[in-house]
Amino acid sequence: MKPWSDTTALVLAAGAGRRLGGVPKCLVRVNGQTLLQRLLDALAEADVHDVRLVVGHHAEPIAAHVSALAPERRPVLLRNPEPGEEPADSLRVGLRSLTSMPSRLLVLLGDQPLLGAPQIQAALDAFDQRERGRHALVPMVNGQPGHPAVLDGLACALLRNQSGGLRAWRQRQPEAVALWNTSDEAHIRDLDTPEDLPRLAQATGWTVALPTAEALPRCGMDNG
Repeated sequence: MKPWSDTTALVLAAGAGRRLGGVPKCLVRVNGQTLLQRLLDALAEADVHDVRLVVGHHAEPIAAHVSALAPERRPVLLRNPEPGEEPADSLRVGLRSLTSMPSRLLVLLGDQPLLGAPQIQAALDAFDQRERGRHALVPMVNGQPGHPAVLDGLACALLRNQSGGLRAWRQRQPEAVALWNTSDEAHIRDLDTPEDLPRLAQATGWTVALPTAEALPRCGMDNG
């Protein structure tokens, strides 16, 4: 694969996971690995090594999990002190952590089990082939927006101080955002409810499990 030394990845994992029973979704285990581990491995395989992880409601257990990873896999942890229902505020936290604007910023979610290096690479390739004047790219699967979105430096600079995130910017200036049509449902498949876990297991043959109580030290709905 091509090396993307000028690419930064921003993983948003600040949510409370209420619909999944109040657990950190990025710590759901698939075949013994957390979704966060799988995503970090996929980014490394795609030669993306500058990774920042925005945490909020479940900051303590996620930080404990990250500290147990191999040093080369540990992302930079960023705390969103007031995580809301939408990821726009976490996106701003991540963007404001940047000391310089990257040529490519991948915006990813922590609960997409099918997303791997091929999907990340495909999004970067589509971003490089976008029309002139488009400063961001959003995958679209059957009309549904997905991830990873990819931003250029100008988009990063604009969105770090704007409310509403990429969705609102896309509505205000649709001509600035490229919509990349793909049939790969990995870009939109996520885990939101307990029913999503057995569906994933049945569709893939994988073992899928919620985090155990032991894996959630000091984890609570009010620890944001």
